[in-house]
Formats: sequence, C-alpha cells, structure tokens
Amino acid sequence: MLLCLFLLCSTVQGTDLLITVRDSTDNTTIPQATIFVNGANFAITNNNGQATLTHAGTDDQLIRVAMSGYDNWEQTVAKNVTSLYANLTRKTLTLNVNLVDSDTLEPVSLAKVNISAVNITEGKFTDAAGTATFSVKANYYYTIDIAAASYQPQSAMVNIGTENKDVTYQLLSSQRFSVVVKDKDTQLPVSGAEIKIDGTSAGSTDSRGILSTPVSRGKTYVFEISSPGYGVVSETKAITDADAIYTVEISKAAIGAFVYVFDERKAPLNGADVYFNGSLTGTTNEYGRSNFPSLVSGVYLVEVRKSGFVPVSRTIVVSGQPEDHTFDLSFEDAALSVFVQDRDQKNLPDATVLVNGDKKGTTDARGQLVTRVQFNTPLNITVSKEGYTPATVTQEVVQGNATASVNVILDKSLDLGLVTIIGAGIIIIILIFVVIQRIGSRKHRHVLRRDEI
Repeated sequence: MLLCLFLLCSTVQGTDLLITVRDSTDNTTIPQATIFVNGANFAITNNNGQATLTHAGTDDQLIRVAMSGYDNWEQTVAKNVTSLYANLTRKTLTLNVNLVDSDTLEPVSLAKVNISAVNITEGKFTDAAGTATFSVKANYYYTIDIAAASYQPQSAMVNIGTENKDVTYQLLSSQRFSVVVKDKDTQLPVSGAEIKIDGTSAGSTDSRGILSTPVSRGKTYVFEISSPGYGVVSETKAITDADAIYTVEISKAAIGAFVYVFDERKAPLNGADVYFNGSLTGTTNEYGRSNFPSLVSGVYLVEVRKSGFVPVSRTIVVSGQPEDHTFDLSFEDAALSVFVQDRDQKNLPDATVLVNGDKKGTTDARGQLVTRVQFNTPLNITVSKEGYTPATVTQEVVQGNATASVNVILDKSLDLGLVTIIGAGIIIIILIFVVIQRIGSRKHRHVLRRDEI
C-alpha cells in the first residue's frame, strides 16, 4: 500500500527542465532566443538566456532553439534531465570588400585586405573586379586593413549583423595632393578657381574650393591660381612626403565703378553723397559724377543723398570691368495751402483744386486745401466751383519753404437762365416795338390818300 502511494506521488510531481542558451564561441548567454518543445513554440529566453520547462517526466522532450544570426540547435532530452545547455553556433556569412579609386571610381585589383576579429585573422588580395570575399561569422565586428601600391593605407570597422554584407571603400592615391582656395577677406571657399602646376592646368576647384590632383613628392612646383574677379597668385612650393594639403588665399582684384546723379529734369547734381553698403564713399562733382576705382567684384547696396531731394538706393553688381550707374533724384515736396475766396473775400468751400492737371481735392469749410507739391517746380493751380468762373494761377515753391500758400479769387459767373430770360424779354420788346412802328406807318399813309380825294 505504501509503495503504491509513493509511486503515485512521484508521478504527480513531474520534472522541471532549466534550459540555458549560450554562444558557442564565448559561452555568453543569449537572451530573446526562441525555444520550441516537441515542435510547439514554448518560450523566449530571459535576460539570463534561460527558460524553465515543466513536464510530466514520463516522456523524452524534443528541444529546438532558434535565434537570428545563429544556426538552429536541436536535441532530444531524456525525460529525467533537469538542466540543459544549448550552445548555438553563429551563422557563417559572406563579406565582400570592394575597393575603387577615389578619383576614377575604377576597381583597384591586387590590393591586400586583412580582416580580424576575436581569435580570427585572414587576408586576401582583391581580384580584377576589386573585390575580396571572406567567410565571416554573424553578429561580429571585424577590423578591415587595406594596403595597395600607389595608394594610402586605410582601416575600417564593420558590423556583420545577421545577413551577408557588401562594403565599398574609396582608396586615395599616395600621390594625391589637394589645393584649397579661399577668399582672403571672407575665408569662404572659392569655387571655379583654375590651378596651374608648372604652367599646365590641373583643373578647377569644386564647390568646396578644393582641387585634388596627383603630385609626385620630393619636388618643387610653381602653382598659379586664378579666378574671375580675383588677382592671380603665383607661388613656388616644395612638396614633401608629409604634404597633403596646400591652402591658398586670393584677394579680389579692383574693378571700380562710376556713379552719375541727375535731378528729375536730367540736370547733373553736384555735391550728392554716395554711400556703399551704408558707408559714405564719395561725392559727385559738377558733372554729377563720382568715381570709385577701388571697388572689387561683388554686390553693393548704393544710396545717393542730397539736401532737397528724395534719397534713392538700389543694388548694383560690380564685375568684369568698370560700368556707369545712373541715379535720378526727385525733388523733395512741401505742404502747399490753397485758399479760395470770392471778390468779397468770402471763403469758398467745396471748390475743386487741380495742380498741373491732377485733381488734389476740394476745399474745406474754411475754403482751404493742403496738398503736397515738389520744390522748384512750376505749378499751374486751377480752381473751379459751381456758380463761379474757374481761375488759374502759377506758383513755384522754392526749396527751403516747407509751408507755402497761395490765394485764388473766383468771380461769380452769370446766371445763364436769367440772362436767357432777360434776352428773350428784350427780343420780345424789340419785336413789339417794330410791329407798332409798322402799324403806325400804314395808318399814316391811308389818311393822306383820303385828304387827296
């Protein structure tokens, strides 16, 4: 009876199987590995790379472990086993190292490529396509060292990950030499600058102001640098094995410009101040001209000022050769008060005021209109109002008189209706008089004929 109870308790208790998943290379545990039991997805390992399987203990268990970057691991575990180590082997992947010339992008063959990792070192030469192919382990970091004749050595680090990998490296020629051209004033790169070495053009700088060209070391060369708008720089320089970059600063060449200033009547203005980028740079002469010979190529904001005139500013471009730049200044304006009255000195409101044919408005209740007019300009001021005869006066506001005024007197116009009535009445009276005269003449002649009889 006791034996039966013992067997029954043993059967109910079951078996706990602790599964630990490790990397076969360094025995580090692997978290997030997937464990399958008897073909079914059972669990994912914890941060310690472990999972516990509890089963009845009556049958053997088929355990399979899968993890990205590793070969699958599978084993049948006896029913009474309580601890299991699943050592996963990293997948073998392919690493292709491709080498090209940095200038021509052509493949570089016969270059020695060495790769290394923990306890791993391997070297190969690139083939005609510039490629060296290696078998590598997944999830490994490899150091790549490259050496090729006539090229600068290069090293890099690559993470293989879980898939086959292709990497490409551009090799710099061991004779590669870079010329960097900058603007002396702004220190900005100068693109499009032509570089001549011993009188032969080596090319032009790119957008970074750089030209890279092969140059043999241990020699002395004459470098000539030129760019539109800049002065030519010529220097002699010895190139050693330690030299890789040659920086040249070039200054813009003086081009100059002429500024002409006129008033709105096209008369030259003497004494006009000319400002370049906010700084007073010159003054015009009696011909309205000012010369600026030291200007270099560039874009400038030019402003012209003169008392009594409205300032004018605009952007000019200086390049190539000196050019003429013309500025026309308008006269400043003044406030002109127009007073309109009749012959009895009564102020006339609502009178329309025109200045040189342009309507400026109507007078207010005081018979006044204030308008803006230009200095030193002849003004024809015409005023009209219903019931009055229009009147025109001539005025010119002299510069310095900022508050000028003019009086305009309007005469009352005749009432055409009344004139018409009066005229018609006069005509009627004349007609009546003529008729009476004619009737009277006829009666007089008739009496004479009776007397004669």
